[in-house]
Amino acid sequence: MLDFTHLDQQGAGFWIDGLTQRSHPFEVTSRLYDRLAGDALGFFYLMRSGTPIVDSVGPGYGRPAGHAGQPPNRGDTTVRAWTGTDAERLYPGWHCEGEFDLSGGWYDAGDYGKYVTSGAIAAWQLLSTLDLLLKTQSALNSKLADPIRDECRWQLDWLMRMQVPAGDPLFGMAFHRVHGRHWSPMPGWAHEDPTERVVHRPSTGATLQLAAVAAQGARLFRSADPGYAETLLTAARAAYEAAQRHPDLIAPDDHAHFGGGPYGDDRLEDDWYWAAVELWLATNDDRYRRHLMSSPEHVTDAFDVTGFDFDRVTAPARLDLALVGGDLADHAQVINSVRRGADRLVELQGHQPWGQPYAPTDGWDWGSNGRILNNLVVIAVAHLVSEDSRYAAAVAEGMDYLLGRNALGQSYITGYGTDYTAHQRTRQFGHDLDPALPLPPPGAIAGGANSRPSPDFPYDSRLLGLPPQCCYLDEPTSEVTNDVCIRWNAPLVWIATYLSAISGYWPVSTPEPFDI
Repeated sequence: MLDFTHLDQQGAGFWIDGLTQRSHPFEVTSRLYDRLAGDALGFFYLMRSGTPIVDSVGPGYGRPAGHAGQPPNRGDTTVRAWTGTDAERLYPGWHCEGEFDLSGGWYDAGDYGKYVTSGAIAAWQLLSTLDLLLKTQSALNSKLADPIRDECRWQLDWLMRMQVPAGDPLFGMAFHRVHGRHWSPMPGWAHEDPTERVVHRPSTGATLQLAAVAAQGARLFRSADPGYAETLLTAARAAYEAAQRHPDLIAPDDHAHFGGGPYGDDRLEDDWYWAAVELWLATNDDRYRRHLMSSPEHVTDAFDVTGFDFDRVTAPARLDLALVGGDLADHAQVINSVRRGADRLVELQGHQPWGQPYAPTDGWDWGSNGRILNNLVVIAVAHLVSEDSRYAAAVAEGMDYLLGRNALGQSYITGYGTDYTAHQRTRQFGHDLDPALPLPPPGAIAGGANSRPSPDFPYDSRLLGLPPQCCYLDEPTSEVTNDVCIRWNAPLVWIATYLSAISGYWPVSTPEPFDI
């Protein structure tokens, strides 16, 4: 690692000359990650459903509102429940009458589906970024705090629309997902999608995750908008109570055969824990404290080195307890558990030639870059609750992997690095397949190396036999390696903001830990 602390110049166009080789050009600045934090956040605006998008990123990105019920698009304003033979097989006994306004929120990925579980963890990460900005008093605060609030509110409003209304036997539960009966055309604009939209049966997992992130939103909006915070808290409490009434509605894994991703999850102990944690942090209600303390997840190892995701949410709960749960009797043990998890990741990182805190021996996952970023969040939180600057150094090194210090020499973030991803597989940024559409925007991260064949999609034969880190194709046909997703871009916003917040402190001195 090169230390430019004492360099008296800043700017782009620096390089290192070796005996026979010259490095790629690079930039030296004390605010290296500010622009990335803003661009990564800007991705979410472009993923908004149900509202016109203006050309704020650049020419070509503006479009009419997607899925707003304007022909030829059937929209999300009057959605009916999915019916038919397959629906009856996957959701036996479920019947839901009426039409629902499920407009708004973010499209999940390269498709136009909207999923509560993937959407909840993405919203949690942006809300956590807002908390990070406010606590560190970052220079980015004035630039990003209000846009983050706006994005979070856009998604939280949609999550509350996904809550089953009074009068239905499952009132208070959350519909699991909304998308087309069939996959929408590829590529194509959201407002031109001709597929009929349907909503899938509520699930206990989606309901608990709605409860968790709505409670977190209530806590973080309380000062800025008390009325909205109360609305969120009411929804969170209602969702938790509904999940208690219907604890066994499992979202089936339908292998993405019916127009959207399944986001199946048949293990819910972690979802119960996350909901109880966030409700306790938002209310200080002793009932939720008892629930979280009695959960087996409270004493389990929360930090698997393969990274947390929508179906493993003990880690988000534990991280929030470490950061803001100072009134908990065993708070010191909570912090120690975060540090132990981070220590394992840093040790693993030290054995990797490219310095990434992720190295599964049984194959790299779909969305490996998102898992790497989530592992970096764990390490960063360990830094924020301690005075150990080696964690900050580990986060910076791990970010280098995503920016091109990897087996392919490939930056996975559009617009960043010398050789960067530019051909992600998406419908609305499908310029490679239709020149009338825009390119992927700056700050969009690709899923990354994936060496595990999936039952959901045919595995690309061009990847067979390659080393795991090399199982990546920067092509618009490679869904298993080059898709985009809100729950991968969300931790990118968090990490870029964190690295900006500590710039000027590390490595010369150590930033102060959170006041918890």
